[in-house]
Amino acid sequence: MLVIFALVLVIAAIVPVSASQIVEVCPNPYGSDDVEYVVLNATSFCTLDDGEGSIQINLTGIVVVAKNATAYEIVFGKKADLEFSGRFALSNEGETIWLRENGKVVDEFTYKKPGEGIVYFKTPSGWDFRYQDWTSFTPAVDFVSGRIIVTPAAYCVEGYEIWLASYTFTDLRSAKGNLTLFLDASPVGGIPIEELEIAKKYRTYFLSSPSYKNFHYKFAVVDGNKVVITTENWKWDKRGYIVEFESEKAAKLLKNVLQHDMIYSSEPGRAGSIKGSYSAGIGKSKEFSGRIEVFVLPDYNPIFEFISKARHRLYIEVPYMDFRWFDDSTPLLDAILKAARNGADVRVILDSEHNREDNEKTTDFLKRIAETEDLKIDARLSPVPLHGKIIISDDDILITSANFNRYGLKLNREVGVIIHDKETGDWLAERFIEDWGGNGRDVKDSEDVLYVLLSIALLAVAVVIAYRAMGKR
Repeated sequence: MLVIFALVLVIAAIVPVSASQIVEVCPNPYGSDDVEYVVLNATSFCTLDDGEGSIQINLTGIVVVAKNATAYEIVFGKKADLEFSGRFALSNEGETIWLRENGKVVDEFTYKKPGEGIVYFKTPSGWDFRYQDWTSFTPAVDFVSGRIIVTPAAYCVEGYEIWLASYTFTDLRSAKGNLTLFLDASPVGGIPIEELEIAKKYRTYFLSSPSYKNFHYKFAVVDGNKVVITTENWKWDKRGYIVEFESEKAAKLLKNVLQHDMIYSSEPGRAGSIKGSYSAGIGKSKEFSGRIEVFVLPDYNPIFEFISKARHRLYIEVPYMDFRWFDDSTPLLDAILKAARNGADVRVILDSEHNREDNEKTTDFLKRIAETEDLKIDARLSPVPLHGKIIISDDDILITSANFNRYGLKLNREVGVIIHDKETGDWLAERFIEDWGGNGRDVKDSEDVLYVLLSIALLAVAVVIAYRAMGKR
Protein backbone atom coordinates (compact mmCIF):
# COMPACT_ATOMS: atom_id res chain seq x y z
CA MET A 1 0.00 0.00 0.00
CA LEU A 2 2.91 2.36 0.66
CA VAL A 3 3.90 1.83 -2.97
CA ILE A 4 0.37 2.62 -4.14
CA PHE A 5 0.30 5.75 -2.01
CA ALA A 6 3.65 6.83 -3.48
CA LEU A 7 2.15 6.37 -6.96
CA VAL A 8 -0.76 8.59 -5.97
CA LEU A 9 1.69 11.29 -4.89
CA VAL A 10 3.50 11.07 -8.22
CA ILE A 11 0.24 11.32 -10.16
CA ALA A 12 -0.82 14.30 -8.08
CA ALA A 13 2.50 15.97 -8.86
CA ILE A 14 2.38 15.46 -12.63
CA VAL A 15 -1.33 16.04 -13.18
CA PRO A 16 -2.12 19.54 -11.91
CA VAL A 17 -5.75 19.96 -10.95
CA SER A 18 -7.90 22.99 -10.16
CA ALA A 19 -10.73 20.96 -8.65
CA SER A 20 -10.59 18.08 -6.21
CA GLN A 21 -10.29 14.57 -7.66
CA ILE A 22 -10.90 10.93 -6.79
CA VAL A 23 -7.56 9.24 -7.45
CA GLU A 24 -7.85 5.74 -5.98
CA VAL A 25 -10.63 3.37 -4.92
CA CYS A 26 -10.46 -0.08 -3.28
CA PRO A 27 -14.08 -1.28 -2.96
CA ASN A 28 -13.55 -5.01 -2.31
CA PRO A 29 -10.27 -5.63 -0.45
CA TYR A 30 -8.92 -9.02 0.49
CA GLY A 31 -10.25 -10.15 3.86
CA SER A 32 -12.54 -7.73 5.66
CA ASP A 33 -14.54 -4.99 3.97
CA ASP A 34 -13.45 -2.78 6.88
CA VAL A 35 -10.25 -2.16 4.88
CA GLU A 36 -11.97 -0.57 1.85
CA TYR A 37 -10.90 2.98 1.13
CA VAL A 38 -10.95 6.00 -1.19
CA VAL A 39 -8.02 8.35 -1.83
CA LEU A 40 -8.68 11.95 -2.84
CA ASN A 41 -6.57 14.81 -4.08
CA ALA A 42 -8.51 17.61 -2.40
CA THR A 43 -7.75 21.16 -3.51
CA SER A 44 -10.44 22.57 -1.23
CA PHE A 45 -13.04 21.36 1.23
CA CYS A 46 -15.42 18.96 -0.50
CA THR A 47 -17.98 16.19 -0.02
CA LEU A 48 -17.71 12.54 -1.04
CA ASP A 49 -21.01 10.70 -1.54
CA ASP A 50 -22.46 7.54 -3.07
CA GLY A 51 -26.08 8.64 -3.38
CA GLU A 52 -26.99 7.13 -0.01
CA GLY A 53 -24.50 8.71 2.37
CA SER A 54 -21.84 11.40 2.34
CA ILE A 55 -18.55 12.31 4.02
CA GLN A 56 -17.44 15.87 4.60
CA ILE A 57 -13.78 16.36 3.63
CA ASN A 58 -12.41 19.29 5.64
CA LEU A 59 -8.81 18.63 4.63
CA THR A 60 -6.72 19.41 1.55
CA GLY A 61 -3.97 17.53 -0.22
CA ILE A 62 -3.87 13.73 -0.49
CA VAL A 63 -6.63 12.46 1.80
CA VAL A 64 -7.16 8.76 2.62
CA VAL A 65 -10.72 7.91 3.66
CA ALA A 66 -11.12 4.35 5.04
CA LYS A 67 -14.12 2.43 6.26
CA ASN A 68 -12.24 1.54 9.46
CA ALA A 69 -9.05 3.44 10.19
CA THR A 70 -7.67 0.82 12.59
CA ALA A 71 -8.20 -2.09 10.18
CA TYR A 72 -6.73 -0.01 7.35
CA GLU A 73 -3.56 0.74 9.33
CA ILE A 74 -3.11 -2.92 10.31
CA VAL A 75 -3.25 -4.06 6.67
CA PHE A 76 -1.46 -1.21 4.91
CA GLY A 77 0.82 0.17 7.62
CA LYS A 78 -0.35 3.74 7.19
CA LYS A 79 -2.89 5.88 9.00
CA ALA A 80 -6.09 6.94 7.28
CA ASP A 81 -7.04 10.60 7.50
CA LEU A 82 -10.80 10.06 7.82
CA GLU A 83 -13.33 7.26 8.28
CA PHE A 84 -16.52 6.51 6.36
CA SER A 85 -19.54 8.04 8.05
CA GLY A 86 -23.30 7.77 7.86
CA ARG A 87 -24.65 5.49 5.15
CA PHE A 88 -21.64 5.90 2.83
CA ALA A 89 -20.18 2.53 1.71
CA LEU A 90 -18.47 1.04 -1.32
CA SER A 91 -20.70 -1.60 -2.84
CA ASN A 92 -19.19 -4.94 -3.88
CA GLU A 93 -21.75 -5.01 -6.69
CA GLY A 94 -20.49 -1.81 -8.33
CA GLU A 95 -21.72 1.79 -8.14
CA THR A 96 -20.88 5.45 -8.78
CA ILE A 97 -19.33 7.78 -6.23
CA TRP A 98 -19.23 11.57 -6.59
CA LEU A 99 -17.01 14.34 -5.30
CA ARG A 100 -18.67 17.73 -4.84
CA GLU A 101 -17.43 21.21 -4.11
CA ASN A 102 -20.11 23.68 -2.94
CA GLY A 103 -22.76 21.22 -4.08
CA LYS A 104 -21.35 20.96 -7.62
CA VAL A 105 -19.99 17.63 -8.92
CA VAL A 106 -16.29 18.08 -9.73
CA ASP A 107 -15.38 14.40 -10.18
CA GLU A 108 -17.00 10.99 -10.22
CA PHE A 109 -15.98 7.36 -10.59
CA THR A 110 -18.07 4.39 -11.69
CA TYR A 111 -17.00 0.78 -11.29
CA LYS A 112 -18.67 -2.52 -12.10
CA LYS A 113 -18.64 -5.53 -9.79
CA PRO A 114 -15.00 -5.61 -8.70
CA GLY A 115 -12.87 -8.68 -8.18
CA GLU A 116 -11.52 -9.18 -4.67
CA GLY A 117 -8.34 -7.21 -4.04
CA ILE A 118 -8.78 -4.87 -7.02
CA VAL A 119 -7.52 -1.30 -6.62
CA TYR A 120 -8.60 1.28 -9.21
CA PHE A 121 -6.28 4.23 -9.64
CA LYS A 122 -6.20 7.30 -11.85
CA THR A 123 -3.30 7.84 -14.27
CA PRO A 124 -2.54 10.76 -16.59
CA SER A 125 -4.29 8.83 -19.39
CA GLY A 126 -7.31 7.59 -17.41
CA TRP A 127 -8.24 4.90 -14.91
CA ASP A 128 -6.27 1.67 -14.50
CA PHE A 129 -6.33 -1.19 -12.00
CA ARG A 130 -4.01 -3.37 -9.98
CA TYR A 131 -4.29 -5.81 -7.10
CA GLN A 132 -3.71 -4.55 -3.58
CA ASP A 133 -0.73 -6.86 -2.93
CA TRP A 134 1.09 -6.19 -6.20
CA THR A 135 4.63 -4.97 -5.76
CA SER A 136 6.29 -2.08 -7.60
CA PHE A 137 9.84 -3.18 -8.21
CA THR A 138 11.64 -0.64 -10.37
CA PRO A 139 13.92 -1.72 -13.24
CA ALA A 140 17.60 -2.41 -12.64
CA VAL A 141 19.76 -0.37 -15.03
CA ASP A 142 23.41 -1.28 -15.62
CA PHE A 143 26.16 -1.39 -18.24
CA VAL A 144 27.20 -4.98 -18.81
CA SER A 145 28.98 -7.40 -21.08
CA GLY A 146 27.24 -10.64 -21.83
CA ARG A 147 26.04 -13.10 -24.40
CA ILE A 148 22.84 -13.70 -26.36
CA ILE A 149 22.02 -17.22 -27.53
CA VAL A 150 19.42 -18.02 -30.17
CA THR A 151 17.82 -21.40 -29.63
CA PRO A 152 17.47 -24.26 -30.50
CA ALA A 153 20.79 -24.65 -28.70
CA ALA A 154 22.53 -26.73 -26.07
CA TYR A 155 22.75 -24.61 -22.93
CA CYS A 156 23.31 -25.21 -19.22
CA VAL A 157 23.61 -22.63 -16.45
CA GLU A 158 26.18 -23.63 -13.83
CA GLY A 159 27.06 -22.26 -10.42
CA TYR A 160 27.25 -23.00 -6.70
CA GLU A 161 23.90 -21.39 -5.76
CA ILE A 162 21.23 -21.02 -8.43
CA TRP A 163 17.80 -19.50 -7.85
CA LEU A 164 15.80 -20.49 -10.91
CA ALA A 165 12.32 -19.32 -11.88
CA SER A 166 10.22 -20.88 -14.63
CA TYR A 167 6.65 -21.64 -15.61
CA THR A 168 7.63 -25.31 -15.81
CA PHE A 169 10.97 -27.08 -15.37
CA THR A 170 11.52 -30.60 -16.65
CA ASP A 171 15.18 -31.06 -17.62
CA LEU A 172 18.12 -31.00 -15.20
CA ARG A 173 20.50 -30.78 -18.17
CA SER A 174 19.63 -27.07 -18.20
CA ALA A 175 21.04 -26.25 -14.73
CA LYS A 176 23.83 -27.63 -12.55
CA GLY A 177 24.35 -26.48 -8.99
CA ASN A 178 22.56 -26.09 -5.67
CA LEU A 179 19.11 -25.30 -7.07
CA THR A 180 16.23 -23.42 -5.51
CA LEU A 181 13.24 -23.55 -7.85
CA PHE A 182 10.29 -21.17 -8.18
CA LEU A 183 7.58 -22.71 -10.37
CA ASP A 184 3.96 -22.07 -11.23
CA ALA A 185 1.68 -24.25 -9.13
CA SER A 186 -0.99 -24.70 -11.81
CA PRO A 187 0.41 -24.50 -15.35
CA VAL A 188 -1.87 -25.24 -18.28
CA GLY A 189 -2.01 -29.02 -18.69
CA GLY A 190 -0.88 -29.68 -15.12
CA ILE A 191 2.56 -30.03 -13.57
CA PRO A 192 4.77 -32.27 -15.73
CA ILE A 193 5.72 -35.58 -14.12
CA GLU A 194 9.43 -34.81 -14.60
CA GLU A 195 8.98 -31.58 -12.63
CA LEU A 196 7.33 -33.37 -9.72
CA GLU A 197 10.30 -35.74 -9.55
CA ILE A 198 12.80 -32.87 -9.67
CA ALA A 199 10.90 -31.12 -6.85
CA LYS A 200 11.60 -34.12 -4.60
CA LYS A 201 15.34 -33.52 -4.92
CA TYR A 202 15.60 -29.73 -4.70
CA ARG A 203 14.04 -26.99 -2.62
CA THR A 204 11.01 -25.95 -4.65
CA TYR A 205 8.40 -23.24 -4.22
CA PHE A 206 5.20 -23.84 -6.16
CA LEU A 207 3.64 -20.39 -6.52
CA SER A 208 -0.04 -19.49 -6.67
CA SER A 209 -1.96 -16.28 -5.95
CA PRO A 210 -5.36 -14.82 -6.82
CA SER A 211 -3.51 -11.60 -7.65
CA TYR A 212 -1.47 -13.12 -10.52
CA LYS A 213 -2.89 -15.34 -13.24
CA ASN A 214 0.40 -17.19 -13.62
CA PHE A 215 3.99 -17.07 -12.42
CA HIS A 216 5.38 -17.14 -15.92
CA TYR A 217 8.82 -15.53 -15.49
CA LYS A 218 11.91 -17.43 -16.66
CA PHE A 219 15.27 -16.44 -15.23
CA ALA A 220 18.09 -17.50 -12.93
CA VAL A 221 20.29 -15.71 -10.43
CA VAL A 222 23.67 -17.46 -10.06
CA ASP A 223 25.96 -16.92 -7.05
CA GLY A 224 24.49 -13.46 -6.41
CA ASN A 225 25.91 -11.70 -9.48
CA LYS A 226 25.20 -13.61 -12.70
CA VAL A 227 21.80 -13.31 -14.36
CA VAL A 228 20.20 -15.46 -17.05
CA ILE A 229 16.95 -14.24 -18.62
CA THR A 230 15.21 -16.41 -21.17
CA THR A 231 12.02 -16.76 -23.15
CA GLU A 232 12.05 -20.53 -22.69
CA ASN A 233 11.00 -22.92 -19.91
CA TRP A 234 14.60 -24.11 -19.60
CA LYS A 235 14.32 -26.41 -22.60
CA TRP A 236 15.89 -25.29 -25.82
CA ASP A 237 14.20 -27.08 -28.73
CA LYS A 238 12.31 -24.12 -30.25
CA ARG A 239 13.19 -20.67 -31.53
CA GLY A 240 13.85 -18.66 -28.40
CA TYR A 241 16.40 -16.45 -26.72
CA ILE A 242 18.78 -16.61 -23.75
CA VAL A 243 20.53 -13.54 -22.34
CA GLU A 244 23.31 -14.02 -19.78
CA PHE A 245 25.45 -11.37 -18.09
CA GLU A 246 26.92 -10.35 -14.75
CA SER A 247 25.23 -7.53 -12.84
CA GLU A 248 24.90 -7.24 -9.09
CA LYS A 249 22.11 -4.69 -9.59
CA ALA A 250 20.01 -6.98 -11.76
CA ALA A 251 20.78 -10.01 -9.60
CA LYS A 252 19.68 -8.12 -6.48
CA LEU A 253 16.42 -7.03 -8.13
CA LEU A 254 15.49 -10.52 -9.29
CA LYS A 255 16.47 -12.19 -6.03
CA ASN A 256 14.39 -9.64 -4.12
CA VAL A 257 11.42 -10.48 -6.36
CA LEU A 258 11.78 -14.19 -5.62
CA GLN A 259 12.23 -13.58 -1.89
CA HIS A 260 9.00 -11.60 -1.92
CA ASP A 261 7.15 -14.19 -4.00
CA MET A 262 7.86 -16.89 -1.44
CA ILE A 263 4.73 -15.62 0.30
CA TYR A 264 2.75 -17.22 -2.54
CA SER A 265 4.19 -20.68 -1.88
CA SER A 266 1.43 -23.30 -2.08
CA GLU A 267 0.81 -26.97 -2.69
CA PRO A 268 1.41 -28.10 -6.28
CA GLY A 269 -1.66 -28.41 -8.48
CA ARG A 270 -2.74 -31.44 -10.42
CA ALA A 271 -0.18 -33.63 -12.18
CA GLY A 272 0.10 -33.47 -15.93
CA SER A 273 1.78 -35.69 -18.49
CA ILE A 274 5.38 -36.58 -19.21
CA LYS A 275 6.93 -33.94 -21.46
CA GLY A 276 9.65 -36.22 -22.81
CA SER A 277 13.19 -35.53 -24.00
CA TYR A 278 14.18 -33.24 -26.86
CA SER A 279 17.03 -32.49 -29.24
CA ALA A 280 18.51 -29.07 -28.58
CA GLY A 281 20.46 -28.27 -31.75
CA ILE A 282 23.55 -26.11 -32.22
CA GLY A 283 22.22 -22.54 -32.01
CA LYS A 284 23.90 -19.21 -32.60
CA SER A 285 25.35 -16.77 -30.08
CA LYS A 286 26.85 -13.31 -29.90
CA GLU A 287 28.70 -11.44 -27.19
CA PHE A 288 27.54 -7.91 -26.47
CA SER A 289 28.31 -4.85 -24.36
CA GLY A 290 25.79 -2.17 -23.61
CA ARG A 291 23.30 -0.60 -21.26
CA ILE A 292 20.55 -2.91 -20.07
CA GLU A 293 17.28 -2.49 -18.21
CA VAL A 294 15.93 -5.52 -16.39
CA PHE A 295 12.24 -5.29 -15.44
CA VAL A 296 9.49 -7.43 -13.95
CA LEU A 297 5.84 -7.36 -14.93
CA PRO A 298 3.29 -6.23 -13.99
CA ASP A 299 5.30 -3.84 -11.80
CA TYR A 300 6.80 -2.07 -14.80
CA ASN A 301 5.71 -2.50 -18.41
CA PRO A 302 7.78 -0.71 -21.07
CA ILE A 303 6.60 -2.91 -23.94
CA PHE A 304 3.94 -0.67 -25.52
CA GLU A 305 6.20 2.38 -25.45
CA PHE A 306 9.15 0.33 -26.72
CA ILE A 307 7.10 -0.74 -29.74
CA SER A 308 5.55 2.65 -30.49
CA LYS A 309 8.86 4.56 -30.42
CA ALA A 310 10.25 2.79 -33.51
CA ARG A 311 11.00 5.06 -36.46
CA HIS A 312 13.20 2.93 -38.74
CA ARG A 313 12.45 -0.75 -38.11
CA LEU A 314 10.15 -2.72 -35.86
CA TYR A 315 10.63 -6.47 -35.91
CA ILE A 316 8.43 -8.56 -33.59
CA GLU A 317 8.76 -12.33 -33.25
CA VAL A 318 6.31 -13.91 -30.81
CA PRO A 319 4.21 -17.11 -30.70
CA TYR A 320 0.93 -15.21 -31.06
CA MET A 321 -0.79 -11.85 -30.54
CA ASP A 322 -4.13 -11.12 -28.93
CA PHE A 323 -5.09 -7.46 -29.19
CA ARG A 324 -7.93 -7.60 -26.64
CA TRP A 325 -7.54 -5.64 -23.41
CA PHE A 326 -9.61 -5.19 -20.24
CA ASP A 327 -11.76 -2.49 -21.77
CA ASP A 328 -12.45 -1.35 -25.31
CA SER A 329 -8.87 -0.18 -25.85
CA THR A 330 -6.23 -2.04 -27.89
CA PRO A 331 -2.86 -0.80 -26.59
CA LEU A 332 -0.76 -3.47 -28.33
CA LEU A 333 -2.30 -2.82 -31.74
CA ASP A 334 -2.17 0.94 -31.16
CA ALA A 335 1.56 0.75 -30.41
CA ILE A 336 2.27 -1.21 -33.60
CA LEU A 337 0.23 1.18 -35.73
CA LYS A 338 1.91 4.20 -34.17
CA ALA A 339 5.33 2.84 -35.16
CA ALA A 340 4.12 2.20 -38.71
CA ARG A 341 2.59 5.67 -38.97
CA ASN A 342 5.90 7.09 -37.78
CA GLY A 343 7.55 5.49 -40.81
CA ALA A 344 8.91 2.27 -39.31
CA ASP A 345 9.18 -0.85 -41.44
CA VAL A 346 7.04 -3.22 -39.36
CA ARG A 347 7.51 -7.00 -39.65
CA VAL A 348 5.72 -9.54 -37.45
CA ILE A 349 6.46 -13.27 -37.23
CA LEU A 350 4.03 -15.60 -35.43
CA ASP A 351 4.26 -19.32 -34.72
CA SER A 352 3.07 -21.77 -37.37
CA GLU A 353 2.91 -24.82 -35.09
CA HIS A 354 0.40 -23.76 -32.42
CA ASN A 355 -2.53 -21.33 -32.76
CA ARG A 356 -2.05 -21.51 -36.53
CA GLU A 357 -5.60 -20.58 -37.48
CA ASP A 358 -5.72 -17.58 -35.14
CA ASN A 359 -2.22 -16.53 -36.18
CA GLU A 360 -3.21 -16.61 -39.85
CA LYS A 361 -6.18 -14.37 -39.00
CA THR A 362 -3.84 -11.98 -37.18
CA THR A 363 -1.35 -11.77 -40.04
CA ASP A 364 -4.16 -11.20 -42.54
CA PHE A 365 -5.66 -8.51 -40.31
CA LEU A 366 -2.36 -6.63 -40.08
CA LYS A 367 -1.90 -6.84 -43.85
CA ARG A 368 -5.39 -5.45 -44.44
CA ILE A 369 -4.66 -2.48 -42.18
CA ALA A 370 -1.39 -1.89 -44.02
CA GLU A 371 -3.17 -1.92 -47.39
CA THR A 372 -5.99 0.33 -46.20
CA GLU A 373 -3.68 2.95 -44.64
CA ASP A 374 -0.73 2.47 -47.02
CA LEU A 375 1.56 1.47 -44.14
CA LYS A 376 4.72 -0.64 -44.19
CA ILE A 377 3.38 -3.58 -42.17
CA ASP A 378 3.86 -7.19 -43.13
CA ALA A 379 3.30 -10.38 -41.16
CA ARG A 380 3.82 -14.08 -41.70
CA LEU A 381 4.18 -17.39 -39.90
CA SER A 382 7.51 -18.74 -38.71
CA PRO A 383 9.22 -21.52 -40.68
CA VAL A 384 10.46 -23.00 -37.38
CA PRO A 385 8.66 -23.82 -34.10
CA LEU A 386 8.54 -20.51 -32.20
CA HIS A 387 8.35 -19.90 -28.45
CA GLY A 388 10.59 -16.83 -28.02
CA LYS A 389 9.41 -13.26 -27.58
CA ILE A 390 11.67 -10.56 -29.05
CA ILE A 391 11.19 -7.00 -30.28
CA ILE A 392 13.78 -5.07 -32.28
CA SER A 393 12.84 -1.39 -32.20
CA ASP A 394 15.33 0.55 -34.33
CA ASP A 395 18.66 -0.34 -32.65
CA ASP A 396 17.30 -1.55 -29.30
CA ILE A 397 16.22 -5.07 -28.31
CA LEU A 398 13.59 -6.26 -25.85
CA ILE A 399 13.49 -9.92 -24.85
CA THR A 400 10.77 -11.12 -22.47
CA SER A 401 8.99 -14.14 -21.06
CA ALA A 402 5.63 -12.41 -21.56
CA ASN A 403 3.20 -13.62 -24.17
CA PHE A 404 1.54 -10.85 -26.16
CA ASN A 405 -1.91 -10.96 -24.64
CA ARG A 406 -3.62 -9.20 -21.75
CA TYR A 407 -2.48 -11.83 -19.27
CA GLY A 408 1.20 -11.74 -20.21
CA LEU A 409 1.23 -7.95 -20.48
CA LYS A 410 -0.78 -7.22 -17.33
CA LEU A 411 -1.74 -10.07 -15.00
CA ASN A 412 1.21 -12.49 -14.98
CA ARG A 413 4.52 -12.38 -13.15
CA GLU A 414 6.95 -11.92 -16.08
CA VAL A 415 10.50 -10.76 -16.68
CA GLY A 416 12.22 -8.87 -19.48
CA VAL A 417 15.42 -7.13 -20.49
CA ILE A 418 16.06 -4.20 -22.82
CA ILE A 419 19.48 -4.06 -24.46
CA HIS A 420 20.79 -0.82 -25.98
CA ASP A 421 23.45 -1.87 -28.49
CA LYS A 422 23.24 -1.21 -32.25
CA GLU A 423 25.65 -3.97 -33.23
CA THR A 424 23.63 -6.55 -31.33
CA GLY A 425 20.40 -5.11 -32.72
CA ASP A 426 21.72 -5.51 -36.26
CA TRP A 427 22.88 -9.08 -35.55
CA LEU A 428 19.49 -10.07 -34.13
CA ALA A 429 17.77 -8.34 -37.06
CA GLU A 430 19.74 -10.63 -39.37
CA ARG A 431 18.53 -13.63 -37.40
CA PHE A 432 14.98 -12.28 -37.71
CA ILE A 433 15.29 -11.93 -41.48
CA GLU A 434 16.55 -15.51 -41.66
CA ASP A 435 13.33 -16.61 -39.95
CA TRP A 436 11.41 -14.27 -42.22
CA GLY A 437 12.72 -16.23 -45.15
CA GLY A 438 15.67 -14.12 -46.23
CA ASN A 439 19.40 -14.63 -46.00
CA GLY A 440 20.09 -12.33 -43.08
CA ARG A 441 20.18 -9.12 -45.10
CA ASP A 442 17.71 -6.32 -44.69
CA VAL A 443 14.38 -7.01 -46.35
CA LYS A 444 14.71 -3.92 -48.52
CA ASP A 445 18.14 -5.08 -49.71
CA SER A 446 16.64 -8.46 -50.64
CA GLU A 447 13.87 -6.75 -52.58
CA ASP A 448 16.42 -4.56 -54.39
CA VAL A 449 18.35 -7.67 -55.46
CA LEU A 450 15.13 -9.23 -56.72
CA TYR A 451 14.36 -6.13 -58.80
CA VAL A 452 17.85 -6.16 -60.30
CA LEU A 453 17.60 -9.85 -61.23
CA LEU A 454 14.16 -9.32 -62.73
CA SER A 455 15.46 -6.36 -64.76
CA ILE A 456 18.37 -8.42 -66.06
CA ALA A 457 16.01 -11.24 -67.02
CA LEU A 458 13.70 -8.84 -68.89
CA LEU A 459 16.68 -7.25 -70.64
CA ALA A 460 17.91 -10.70 -71.70
CA VAL A 461 14.50 -11.55 -73.13
CA ALA A 462 14.41 -8.25 -75.00
CA VAL A 463 17.87 -8.92 -76.49
CA VAL A 464 16.84 -12.41 -77.66
CA ILE A 465 13.65 -11.06 -79.26
CA ALA A 466 15.57 -8.29 -81.01
CA TYR A 467 18.25 -10.73 -82.22
CA ARG A 468 15.64 -13.09 -83.68
CA ALA A 469 13.84 -10.16 -85.36
CA MET A 470 17.08 -9.06 -87.00
CA GLY A 471 17.74 -12.63 -88.19
CA LYS A 472 14.45 -12.71 -90.08
CA ARG A 473 15.33 -9.70 -92.16
